[in-house]
This record gives sequence, structure tokens and C-alpha cells, in this order.
Amino acid sequence: MIISNSSAPLGPLASLPSHVEPLKQFRILLLVTSINSFTQRVYSYLQYLGFEQVSVQLATTDEDMLNAAEGWDADIVLCPFLTKKLPESIYSRWITLVVHPGPPGDAGPSSLDWVLMGDNGSITDSSEALDVLLNTSTADREVTQRSHWGTICFQANEELDGGAVWAWEQYTLPKIGNLTKAGLYQNQHSIGAISATIHALIRVYEQTVGSNLPKTDWLKATPLHEWGTKCVTLQQTFLGGPTLDRPLLQSTKRRPNFQIHTAEDILRILNASDSQPGSMLHPLSTNSKTSLFAYGAHLHQDLSTIPASLYVSLGFESFSEIPNGKIIATRQGAIFIKTRQIPGKTAAGVWITHGRVPRGKDKPIDPKISMADAIGAAGHGAVLDGVKEWEQNTWMERPGEWQEVYVKSVEQNGDLAQLVYWNFYNGAFTTANCQYLLKALQWATSPDRGNVKLLALMGGNYFSNGIALNTIENATSPGAETWANINAIDDIVSFLVGDISSEVPPFLEGVKPLSERGIATIACVRGNAAAGGVALAAACDVVIAGRNVVLNPSYRGMGLHGSELHSYSYLKRCGPIHAATLLRAMKPLNTSLAHEWGLVDIEIGNSTQSSFETETIFVDSVKTLLIAKVDDTFSPNSSFKCAPWCRPTSEFDHDKLLVEVLCENKISTYTKNRNFPPLLHYRNEELSQMLLDSFHPIRSNRYHSRRYKFIRKTKASSTPARYMLHSTKKDEEDTKEFDDAPNWIRGEEWKYVNLPIPKSLETSESTRIDIFNYGQSITEANLGEPTSISCTSNLTFDLPTEHNPEEHISESVEMPRKPSEVPTLISSSLTTQPISPTMSSSSSGEGPLPTTPMMEISPTRSIHSTQNQGELKVNSLNSNSKRLSIFRNPSSNNSSIPGSGQDQITNSISNLSINQNQLTNNISGKQLIDQFGNDQQISMREKKGTFRIIKKKLKNALKSLNSDFNSNPNSNFNSEKQSKPLASGRSENGTRNLSNSKSTSSNSITTYTSKNHSLVNKGISSDDFKQNQISKNNCEWPCLVTGGQDEDEELSEITKNKQLVQ
Repeated sequence: MIISNSSAPLGPLASLPSHVEPLKQFRILLLVTSINSFTQRVYSYLQYLGFEQVSVQLATTDEDMLNAAEGWDADIVLCPFLTKKLPESIYSRWITLVVHPGPPGDAGPSSLDWVLMGDNGSITDSSEALDVLLNTSTADREVTQRSHWGTICFQANEELDGGAVWAWEQYTLPKIGNLTKAGLYQNQHSIGAISATIHALIRVYEQTVGSNLPKTDWLKATPLHEWGTKCVTLQQTFLGGPTLDRPLLQSTKRRPNFQIHTAEDILRILNASDSQPGSMLHPLSTNSKTSLFAYGAHLHQDLSTIPASLYVSLGFESFSEIPNGKIIATRQGAIFIKTRQIPGKTAAGVWITHGRVPRGKDKPIDPKISMADAIGAAGHGAVLDGVKEWEQNTWMERPGEWQEVYVKSVEQNGDLAQLVYWNFYNGAFTTANCQYLLKALQWATSPDRGNVKLLALMGGNYFSNGIALNTIENATSPGAETWANINAIDDIVSFLVGDISSEVPPFLEGVKPLSERGIATIACVRGNAAAGGVALAAACDVVIAGRNVVLNPSYRGMGLHGSELHSYSYLKRCGPIHAATLLRAMKPLNTSLAHEWGLVDIEIGNSTQSSFETETIFVDSVKTLLIAKVDDTFSPNSSFKCAPWCRPTSEFDHDKLLVEVLCENKISTYTKNRNFPPLLHYRNEELSQMLLDSFHPIRSNRYHSRRYKFIRKTKASSTPARYMLHSTKKDEEDTKEFDDAPNWIRGEEWKYVNLPIPKSLETSESTRIDIFNYGQSITEANLGEPTSISCTSNLTFDLPTEHNPEEHISESVEMPRKPSEVPTLISSSLTTQPISPTMSSSSSGEGPLPTTPMMEISPTRSIHSTQNQGELKVNSLNSNSKRLSIFRNPSSNNSSIPGSGQDQITNSISNLSINQNQLTNNISGKQLIDQFGNDQQISMREKKGTFRIIKKKLKNALKSLNSDFNSNPNSNFNSEKQSKPLASGRSENGTRNLSNSKSTSSNSITTYTSKNHSLVNKGISSDDFKQNQISKNNCEWPCLVTGGQDEDEELSEITKNKQLVQ
């Protein structure tokens, strides 16, 4: 049994076991219905483990799937999320693994739906079971629920859901009712499914390559019998009762009956149908025959807290007179329905937040919108006549009541931390949601609350997915609603960053910023975040993220530029190259890589914990930071990370509290050390681009058409090229022409919304992040040696340690492979030396090389709760950067070709023993660009004379450092004569091109630097810029050298490397 590692992001293992290392060289094809949250999780986790040859194909047609498998010459086909039956042409030629909810023996397309309805398998007949679950109330019968449920990874064959089981997991099923289908899928199911998936891949390898089975006979490999009977982790048979083949549970069979069902029954039925397909309500009036899909159910427990004015205004003298099913109140677009009452046993009623009008078969679906709006759209608006708005009269948490936003207070030694929770449906922030949340944030930090020191953004099931595309799609003018929505969420971010400037948004004029009031901000990312939701978190002073979280910061795939001051926060936190990559790559990000790049400051919890389970750990972390002394964090003995604008730039009083110093440093950044324009300039520049996205007659088409297809679930006709390693085609988003706005005159876009042109536009263009900034210079970075500190707290900081540059590292050599052969990876010293915990199988174009640590090594500089310890500990760990190859442009398949000159150069360098202050690992400039560019872009850059000179000097320097290099006259930086891979991944001579797995020590960091003119464009000289920053050699904070690079560091790296090559 393989031991899991709790510190790995997204999955149970921090690295593959040594005996299956060659598995990372397998060509894996993901066949999926859509690139949903679990597909993104699998994709990102495999990249973290070192799988660099993972291609994705949407299951558009049987022909497309077959062409992808053949073109990629796949070794294994993996289906993390597939809703259609696979064609025989796939599973008859490749081992094809399918991930499906449910333990062995369970079958059918509605596995999660049945279990959340309360099916425990005790009734064999499905019709009879459904009759009990839907047509009776749990108030009149025994409540049924399974103790466990599971997820399976099986091999596809001609029987639907009937193939051999390679691995499966089971998990304790939380109490159903409050648990939504989406919540179960994204938490317990995904946690179990990722474990089953990686173990299935390992077992397939063991039964094929590990058993010396020729690849032509791989389909003859069979899993062990016990793998189908005992789950991976517990090694026990299924504990949740009988498993059955249940049919599709259609939405028309999920109708709540208000005369029979209590509020708890309705909650159970709606939550079991959440997301898709939805539970269907009977027509609410005789004015229309249209039913409604209903989503987002919440209970109101105590009827004594219901204001009598709500039902008296409707003509009822008492609550008992109200008919069951009657709508008696609204709140923020939600409706409150009185339900069947059983005194002492049932809730008073149920809130339903969202609805959708059904359309005919094979027609684009309508958006999910607020239930009040959906009722009007369905022709039932009369049922809301006379219904009053029931406003939330307090922001403090009130148990038993539905509060879309609420605040909890935590006190430590007289200081307060205000924890603000929200649970907006599907993580989407509507305009009204943003305005509501901003009011809560302002209330929570008001001087009337007391001595507030920390403002913690806690989120809910999701942290945030940015603006609400469903609401925008439903609007009469989607462009106008987009404009209102982006401004509303920008107001939240502007409040959080709290610029100290004469130029601020109107609502902040005369308002004292949080930092000047001694309040620091923390983003507690407990659930997934995407687009503007990631930027919302990044705007906070400290970002804490759970290891079970998937981040996807890009807007570009939706045709949007985005806002939320990301031009400031991403650039400051991550540096120009990483910031550009975040916006350009349009791919998911795990917390380890986000932490490495500076987007996340602290990782917390482990990948097996749900967002609900990590809440206590997050709260404990906030408490710790509230009382932490600065000497325990910002000192030579610590590597605490926070946003760059909060980092000390001078000596500080070591007896001060951490929060106090964070605020002082933020004030200093905004005032005496300021080297950037007012943040309002960043906002206006971003909003100018959003105006083009929303209203420009040509450019806006990209956004409006993509939003329409996304919301209305139109079938995709092709796979995004960025995921297709089996194709050389290119996404239009990868071109600068994608941003074209023909005949546009800068500034005139503000006329679309009848606003004057902001004066800041005269200079603010330089604040935009150049997303096509690939970087060209080779730099190095040193990680400081950590030591241990302690204080009264319950967190553990895992910090990097510097590696001995002469430490032995096993070099992996890939053997040539024919298309029909197994990829073989032979380690030249595997039998005599243990695998280095920092081995890397890829070269990175920027920042630390992503590595695959051993299972017992946790990720670097991470924080997790230690429930039974009362001190803040700093542990020395080997530094391990996370994998960057996930962000490569798939069209650049020649970045690492066996036998090429650039490979020989890299292999030569890996054998050099150089002082740790010197360049310890280099690859060619072309190989660096290949990480992020394509052939055409590379060709253009290689024509630049200066770059050729630098390459020539580097080549000469390398020759002098390694005499063996001279014996390879074909090793040079001009790789134009190399055999270029074809679409299938083969070179012109027909052999398979597989990237070598190379080992490097973690302090051999290869990074990029931006061009010098990037500072000039901002009106800041490089000298002025340097004067306001910390010298790298004296840096105590690893984010300055591990992803969160500022431009002064990059300029110093250029100087160092020029000296080296000269």
C-alpha cells in the first residue's frame, strides 16, 4: 500500500514511488465531456507529480476522440469526467480508465443523486425506492442514509459501467440534506476520485511495464481481484450497504410536494438535484403552465423569528393560517416559502435562491437567475404581488437562519479579528452580491465594532468565481450589466487595498484606509476560486489557501481582460513574467505552484479535507496571526510570506505585533516608498479594456459569444488548443490580434457609458501587464537557509533549506522509443543512490524548477494546523519548486528533444560543480522561450542581435567549464537544424520524442527577467526602483526569490549573469 502525504496539493501523493518513476513519461490522453473542476484537478495534480505528457481532448465526436488517441500515440486513455459511452475504437486499442461516482456494484448515471435523496439500497426495486423517497416525508418515516459512499476507476469495455476495477475509494458520507450535489462532488467525491485515479495508473504500470508485458499485450493486463473488493485507503470492503444499478433520475421526477414535504424534505430533494439537472417545481400560478427548475435551498428554523408584518400584509392573522407552499417574503432575489409544519420537528420554511426557466429538448438552456426573476420570466409574477422584502437586520451570524453574508468575531487579548463569510450560488458575485458584501465588510471594520485588527475573507463553498455570468447573460443589456458588475466587485477590492492617495474611487473619498486604522486583510481561500475571485484574494495582505483548492486566475478564455486591480496585485506578488503567465496560460493552478509564484502566501490543511473540514484550521490560523509578534515572522530565523506591499523595507520594533508592522509597511509602500501611480489608475486602465470587451462593436463579440455558449451549455465543437499536446493548432487567444479593437481611439470607450475620459488614461497604459512577456534572460536565485523559531501559536511553517551544490543527483536517461513501445526511463544511479527529493523532470523558463519531492517531504514554506501544539514552528525542509510545464504552449513540442544540442548543454551543466553563488543550471535561451512560446515567436526573438551575442558568450563559457562539451561539436544554441516534432509527437525520422527527465538541485533556479524598458515605460528609473526595494542578498523573505520577484531583483540577475558569461 502506498502511503499518502498530507502536504501534497490536490492528491494523496507528493511524488510517485521510485519503482514507477517511468510512469511520468507515459503519454496520457484525457477524454472528457468538459474541462470541469475535477478534470482541472486531475490535470493540475498530474503536472505536480511530474507528468509532462498529458493531453486533453473533449468528447466531441467518436472520430475526434480516435484521431486524438492516434495522433498523441497515447499509452493510456483516462476519462475523469465523461457522460457519454466510449466507442469501441478507443477501449479496444488502449487501456481506457473511467472515473465514476459510486463504489463497485453501483451503476447508473445518477449515482450521487440517489445517495443524496436518501437511498440506502434497502429497497431493491428502483421504482418502489423512488416512490418512498419522493412521495413520503421523513417526518412520517425513518430517515434513511448510507454511512459511506465511494468512487471508482474502472477499465472501459463494451458494458457501460461494467469494466474491471483498477482502484476505488470510499468515504464517510456527511449528513445529507444540507449537503448539495455540487458540494459532494467537489469535496468528498473529488478527494476519493483523485486517490483512485493515481493508484489505478500506478497499478496499470505495475501490471504492464512492471510485469515486462510487451505493449502489444497491454490490453491483456488484468487488475488483481482484491483491487475490486477493497478500497485503496482503508483496505476494506464497502461499508455503506447494498449497491444496485439505479436508473437515470430525471428532473420531472424530483418535484417537491408542499402538501406532503416538510422544509427538510424540500431541502433534501433540491440539494440532491443541485447544479444539474435541478429539481422542478409545479407551476406556481394558473397564469402560466411553465414549471421552474429550483436551486439553492436553505432552511429557516425558528418560526418565532419571522416578522408578523410579512404575512399580515398578505391577509393572514397568524402563521398557521398560511397555506403550505405560499411565498411570504423575498430577500436579495430569493423567495421564502412556508412549508408543512410538525411542531418540534420541522423548520418553519425554506428559502430558494435561484431558478431557471426550462426550454425544449435540444435547445440552449436559460441562465440560472434569482428565483424572483425566474418566477417573473416564467409568467408567474403575480404570486409575488404584495410579498415584502425581508431584510437581514444584522450582519452577525444567527444560527438557524439563512444569511447569504454574515460576520463572526474572534477576540484575542482584546484585539478583534472579523471573519466575513458569504455563500453566493456557485461562487458567482452578482452586482447586488458585491454591494451587499461591501456593506458587510464596512460594517465589520467600523470603529463601532471595537479594536479590529484583522479582516478575514472566509468565503463559502466557493471562495469566488468573479462576476456572475448567468445574471449578465439574462440581462436586457449584457454589456451594461457587465459594466455594473465589474465596478461593484472593483469597489470591494479598492476597499481592501485601501490606497493612500488623493485619487481614489468616489465612495472612498474622505474614508480612512484600513491600514491607517491598523487593520490588515487576510484571504482564507477554503474553496475553489477562478477569474476575478483569484484577484480578489490576491488583493489581500496575506493569502491563505487550502491544499484541496484549485485556482484558475485567467479571464482570457471568456474573452475578458478582467479587472479587480490584478494589474497591481499580480505584478507585485508574482513579478512580470509569472503575472503574464497567469493571465495568458488559461490553465488551472494548484496551491503549491501558486505559493511558489507568490500568489498564495500560506498553504494550509491537506488535500483530503473538505472546505467545511478546514474551517477550524483557518480560524485557528487567523487567531495565530492576530497575536503573533513580528519577531516571530519577519526575522532572519523566519520566512513568513505576505504581500510585497506589506514587507518591511527598514528596521522595525521587534516587540510589535505582526499586524501592526504589516500595516506600517503598507502605509510606507503607499507613501514615502511609493514608486507606482495611484491604484485608481490601474483600475481605470483595466475598466477601459472591460468597456471594449463589453461594448466595442467588434471586440465585444469574443466575450458575448463565449459567454452565451458557456451559460447556455451549447455543445463544444473543438478542444481548446492549449490543452491539446496532440495537435499543433493554436488558440486565437494566444495571438495579439485577439485583443484588436478596430478603429478604436483610446479614451473613447468611456463614451459607451456616458462618462468623461479619466485623466489617468494619459499615462496609465503602462500599468497593464504585458501578457506576451515571455522573458529572455537567464538568471539565478538563492534560497536563504532557514532556521527554527517558536511562539505561542498553533501553526507550523515548513521552510526551504539550501541544498549542497555538490550533492549527488541521479540523472535520468530516456531510452529511444518506437511508437508501439513502452516509454522507458533508466536512472543511471537509481540502484545505488536514493532518489533526490528535489528531482525535476523538466526545465523551466522562469522561477524555480518544478520538482517532485519524496512522499515524506512536505511542500515548502507551508503552514498547517497542529491541533495539539501551542507554538509556531519553522521546519527545515528541502526546497521543492512546483511544475511549470503545465503552462507551456503545446505547439512548442521541440523544447526538449533527445540528442539535441540544447539537451547536451543541459546534461553537461548538470554535471558541473559550481560555487552556489554562481550559475548552477542553465539551458539555452531558445529552450527557455519554448516553455512559454511557439516556433514563430521563437524565430522572431532569435533574430535579435543582442540575444545572439549573449547566447554565444554563454556557449563559450559553458565550453570552458566542461571539457566534455567540446567533444559534441553539434551542441549549439541554434537549434534550427534539429528534427522538429510532427503533430503526432514524432520527429521527422519517425521516432518518438520524449522529454528527458533531468535532476537538478533546488537552488539551481532558472528565471527570466523583463526588459529594462518595462521600468522606463512606467516612468520609473531602474535606480529609483532599486532604492525602494530590499537588496536580494539581504532578503529574508523567500517570496522575493521564489516567484514573487520584483523587477529590481531581475535587473540584478541580468547584471550577475552578464558577468558570468563575460
